[in-house]
This record gives sequence, C-alpha cells and structure tokens, in this order.
Amino acid sequence: MITLLLLACSTIHGIKPVGAGNTEVNLSLGGPITEVFGAPIPIPLSAVGVTHGLTDSLDIHGAFHPSAALFEGIVEADVGLSYQFLPNHGAVPRLMGDFMFLGAGGDVAEGEPKGGFRLYLQPSFSASWDWGKKKRQTTYTSLTCFFQPFPTVHAVGAWAVGQRWGMGPRFHLDTELKWIAPYASTLNLVPHYYGIGNQGALSFQLGFGYLFGKGAGS
Repeated sequence: MITLLLLACSTIHGIKPVGAGNTEVNLSLGGPITEVFGAPIPIPLSAVGVTHGLTDSLDIHGAFHPSAALFEGIVEADVGLSYQFLPNHGAVPRLMGDFMFLGAGGDVAEGEPKGGFRLYLQPSFSASWDWGKKKRQTTYTSLTCFFQPFPTVHAVGAWAVGQRWGMGPRFHLDTELKWIAPYASTLNLVPHYYGIGNQGALSFQLGFGYLFGKGAGS
C-alpha cells in the first residue's frame, strides 16, 4: 500500500519542457480515490517542487512531499530529469521521458522496528499534443512505473491521462487521472480503493505551475 501511495504523490513529470533558463514552481494535490464515510474521496497527498530548464529539451526537477511528513511521519523528497525526444508537430505527439529518484525516511514500514530509509526509482514515458490559442493547452498520456530495488525488489505500474490548461503565458492547471496497478485486484486492501472492475486504484490529482524566466511572458 505504501508503494501505491508513493506512486500517486504527484502528477506526471515531463509533460513538456519549460525552456532553457526558465524555472517553474509546481504544486500537486490529490491521490488514490478511497472510501470515506461511504463516499469516494481522493486522498489529499501533496508535493511542492521546482523545475528548471537546462536546455530547450532537458529539465531538472525536485520536490518535497509535505503530506507524507504531516500525516505519516515520513520525510519524502524526489529529484529527476526530463528529456524531450521528439517535439509535437500536428498529429505527431511530443515524446518525453522522465527518470526520478525518490527517497523516503522515517516510519516507512508496518510494525516494528520503526524508522528506516527507502529509495525508489520512477521512469515515465509520455506523449502529448498541444492545441488551442497559442498552443497553450496540452493533452497527454503517460506510462510510469514505481520501482523499489532494495531491501526487496518490488514494482508497481500505472497509466495516466491528463489535460494541461494554459491560463496565459505563465500559469497552468493540470487535471490528471491515473490507473495504478490495473493488473492487480484491490478487493482485499484496507482502506478500500476504487478501481475499474475492482482492478487497481484510480488516482485523481490537480497540478499547478507558475513559470519564471526570460520566456515566461512570451
């Protein structure tokens, strides 16, 4: 269950590059949809981060996860790189890859002893299409995998679809739906997670971005 929550901590990285020399402040809210008092409610996970454009195709990003520290006693942060392999041109999608390291320290395992540290890897591959006025709207789909290399090897995959709503040259809002572990039954998990046909867990998240830099006002 811990791995499922970590995979749902933030929206997908690497949807589109921020541009060389530009810096974007990011906020993500939401998580797996679970049953609260009989109603489906997304778990309020959060991540606050920064993305910086090293080149027009390569970004570096990092984030801290406040909700993990507040609610679970886990200090959790991530860092990664995103690269654009192919730009969007008409019906041909933009293709991007992202590779992220996430470290979690504190009470990361059930039972005794308390405490410890875990390192996770998350590769993602995304396709996206720009549209609308000045191509500020972006529709995307992504495949991602959360991989724990030690102390035991464990992996969870997910598929995401989302929409980036450009609110001008600087600000955007992302709406994203993930289907985590669609190959696995979640009938016996506590709390109960909503999936499709009781398979996997659906996760809904909102992402916010504000861009600073020489290209921010273009």
